[in-house]
Amino acid sequence: MSEELYQEQIIQWSKKAGNKVHLDNLNCGCTVKNPLCGDRVSVELQVSGGQIKAAAFQIQGCLLSKASTSILNESLKGKTLDQVKKAGADLEHALKSSAGGPECFPDEYRMFYPVRTRKSRHSCVMLPFEAVIKAFSQYIEENSFERNDI
Repeated sequence: MSEELYQEQIIQWSKKAGNKVHLDNLNCGCTVKNPLCGDRVSVELQVSGGQIKAAAFQIQGCLLSKASTSILNESLKGKTLDQVKKAGADLEHALKSSAGGPECFPDEYRMFYPVRTRKSRHSCVMLPFEAVIKAFSQYIEENSFERNDI
């Protein structure tokens, strides 16, 4: 695998990021910023029954943030908060690990293997996870009465 940071796959995924249409029936959302580089990801979620039913992102950022956002967006539907947290933790672990090769990365994120040696860019890849986890966590906290009443 090439050690080039901006591989063709990353460029192609970043082109899919665009500013998505806003959700009509969102019930949670947030914006997070990367203070190191200025990347900014906003997410809108429609959550029901403890699962993400729909998501929309708006992003201003580098190719890495955009590509990561696009990949995450394609996998969110039907996910619980714990599943999103685990996927984020797995990717973060792969980025921080100095052992192993691309096979240590989740399949859809293998193209980010060269990022592992550029610690300052890890946050670019993780930014969409941060946004989704923050929005989803806030929703659960604000609606905890629903979980306790079931």
